[in-house]
Amino acid sequence: MARFCGEKLTEPKIDAAHIWKDKCLLGGQSAFGSENIWTSANVDQLNEYFVNNLDEGEGDFFEKLEAQIEPTSNHVKQLAAEMLWVMLLCPSNIKPATKRASIERIWQWSDEPFDPPAELWSDEVLNGIGSSGTSFNTNRWRELVYFIKLTQAALKLPESERRNLLGKPWEFAQWLEGIPENDNRQLRHMILFLLFPDTFERIFGGTDRKSIVSVFTGEKIRQVSKLSAIDIDRQLDQIRKEQEQQFETDQLDFYVPPLREQWKDVASKQWLLTWNPRDFQWDDIADAILRTRSGESYIQRWPCSNFSLATGDKAWVLRQRENPTGIFAVGNVVSEVYEDQHWDSKKAQSNTKANYVDIELTLVLDVFKDTFITQADLENIKIDNQNWQPDAVTSEIKRRSAGLLERLWNQIVPKQEALQSDARRTQKDPVNLIYYGPPGTGKTYELNTLIHKYVAPASSVSYEQWLAQELQPQRWFDVIFMALHDLGGSAKVSQIEAHKFVQQKAKSIGRTKHIRAQIWATLQTHTVESSNTVNYSKRQTPFVFDKDENSVWSLSGAWRDPCEEQVQLYEAISAGPQDRKAQKRYEFVTFHQAFSYEEFVEGLRPEVDEDSGEVAYKVVPGVFRRLCQLAQNDPNNRYAIFIDEINRGNIAKILGELITLIEIDKRGEFVNEEGGSRMTAGMSLTLPYSGESFSVPKNIDIYGTMNTADRSIALLDTALRRRFIFKELMPNSSIISGAGGDGYIPDGEGGVINLRALLDAMNKRIQFFLGRDVTLGHAYLSKVKDFDSLRSVLLNQFIPLLQEHFYDDWERIQMILGDVGPGGRPLEPQIISHRTLSASDVFGFEPEGFESIKDYQISSQKEITPDAIRKIYEGVTIGE
Repeated sequence: MARFCGEKLTEPKIDAAHIWKDKCLLGGQSAFGSENIWTSANVDQLNEYFVNNLDEGEGDFFEKLEAQIEPTSNHVKQLAAEMLWVMLLCPSNIKPATKRASIERIWQWSDEPFDPPAELWSDEVLNGIGSSGTSFNTNRWRELVYFIKLTQAALKLPESERRNLLGKPWEFAQWLEGIPENDNRQLRHMILFLLFPDTFERIFGGTDRKSIVSVFTGEKIRQVSKLSAIDIDRQLDQIRKEQEQQFETDQLDFYVPPLREQWKDVASKQWLLTWNPRDFQWDDIADAILRTRSGESYIQRWPCSNFSLATGDKAWVLRQRENPTGIFAVGNVVSEVYEDQHWDSKKAQSNTKANYVDIELTLVLDVFKDTFITQADLENIKIDNQNWQPDAVTSEIKRRSAGLLERLWNQIVPKQEALQSDARRTQKDPVNLIYYGPPGTGKTYELNTLIHKYVAPASSVSYEQWLAQELQPQRWFDVIFMALHDLGGSAKVSQIEAHKFVQQKAKSIGRTKHIRAQIWATLQTHTVESSNTVNYSKRQTPFVFDKDENSVWSLSGAWRDPCEEQVQLYEAISAGPQDRKAQKRYEFVTFHQAFSYEEFVEGLRPEVDEDSGEVAYKVVPGVFRRLCQLAQNDPNNRYAIFIDEINRGNIAKILGELITLIEIDKRGEFVNEEGGSRMTAGMSLTLPYSGESFSVPKNIDIYGTMNTADRSIALLDTALRRRFIFKELMPNSSIISGAGGDGYIPDGEGGVINLRALLDAMNKRIQFFLGRDVTLGHAYLSKVKDFDSLRSVLLNQFIPLLQEHFYDDWERIQMILGDVGPGGRPLEPQIISHRTLSASDVFGFEPEGFESIKDYQISSQKEITPDAIRKIYEGVTIGE
């Protein structure tokens, strides 16, 4: 039953759609009133004044629509408002309040009262049932054109034929094939679902529709893309019937478990990890429960009997043998399988080894207090004959069983927010953690996501300091726009320069010169194209500024839509500091070959003596010692040092005696007393320069990143390795969102490019030649939303990296890109091509001792075609 949409309440929308069908499409009446507005005459007017009079000039959708239909009757304007209401029933990524405002805006053009019935106007009706994606909003005018053409054709049918058609789902879908642009419009899928929710799916995006069919049928996406919309509908209908039979329920939806796992993130696996309390004592399980209740993750080493576990896989922990039994914890695999001393102390004494994997647990339940998935619950999941009482410590969960398991977990396990209210923790142990992996895997991003934990509100911050902090990360365009907006939308450059926004922005980045030149450059770069006073060729979107003959700049053109974010930022900043963020409890440094102990801990610095005027050398604390002093004086709060590229520095020289002090069990614990703080536990050492006693406080966390393309983790100092947890971040293509969250982008020719498959294919070949440490990270493709951006990444980032890794071995680079086949035969279309140059081609004669060479050429960005990229990851047939 396609009308089942998980937690989405569909009935109010479907009921509203049937009111629209009966009252409007069949009865001709207004959905919101009793007037006859759904008539052929009114739709013909919309067709004449909107469809046949498209406005490609400046202005947003509503401004253009208002101007286009201004000559029409009031009933036509009301019809346009009700059409928009139908168009907005399905999208869940537009808030009900925004939908109401848009519909009312159009209705008001008729100058008649607006009083819609509650059954068509409530949040339950307007909160949507699925995301429409950004293209639905940006192409709203195209969707409206399609709707007008559809309605125009429907109302021209005899009433009996129309009624018959609206009662037969497949006949209606076939009839829609005759409407222009039918296969390309999301509204087509929405209307079919609303009118026939037991037949058609709530899958509105073309990419998702094709992906689902491709995965469940085994057809390549390229072949599925050739199918018509109704052919894909029939495939989806057949897939649903098969899945309902297999899962023995009609309560299925492709966006919720267990179907979601069948086509989303199919590269990752799910594993069952067993724990027998009789054999293995989990000493700190109470701490794991408390940490995960409070929203933190908890890394636990786990014995492993299967070498197929991979980073990013999901892990479920099953308690066995000792009651109560069942699944009580969930997390993700964060390391490859590795070998270490056996967990059994007796076996360890005989130097027996065991295999392990690190699991980052996100929720651990207390089986004696919390609701969890019992062994009896598991035995009811029978679809794949999954063994829920395995002897092995790690076993794979079959994909359909994993989907049912996840659905069951979501149904019966308490929400984490409820568990957090019970979490009570004392001061936790410090964190020593290094993220390592190839470039572009999000290591620095991980550090940046942690920073917010070490920033505290402070009421002592001045307004100027707060403003500078808010403006520092903003672009000059954002700041100059807000200043001009605050000045009433019109001002001279001197007034903009004097504005507090511009002044504080300059101070926040240490800018004291050329501010006026920056303002001029920004204003000219974003000048409207129709300007008669600005002659500047390198303009960039958005085009929102213009200058008059008196050099007064103003906001111009349709600036509200493209600058919506800037307006919201301006309103937030104008409201003033609501919660001043001031106390920064962290430092961020980057190690390099020249970085030293003197910069990190302490060292001698030349300073001019104020009395004698002579140069004297004084001991100056380094960045880490200064942070330690702050942490020592504030033991109730946590501090952190973030070290980027930790492996690029000489670790032994930089850390010195800190290699001992940073150990978890050697950290100093301090209490505040009158006159300062006193150490109550831990180890301290005497520093060589100052001769002072020093300890690393327990409330300091140390994070680092390490690029394995520069240096393998195996080469790191053994002492350092023992003092840190190492969390591997390998390329994870499932993180790549693409244009719509599914990893695909449009290729500009009606097809799609699978970014995830592209990265995976290239990395498999790189790993084959050079190993996994130099593979390409997912971060390179994380912001790619269109084909031009992909071509830019390929030319400016991927190919230079491949040149570096392969030492300009162009033939292997061609193999990575799928440009050559057996025997070096070219596979068209190529990204990197080559030709053979003989000595006679170069010199005009055949000098002795010279062989022919290959001359390689990289295609320009415009020359790279979608097929040239698709062939990297799709199967290639080599011609004779």
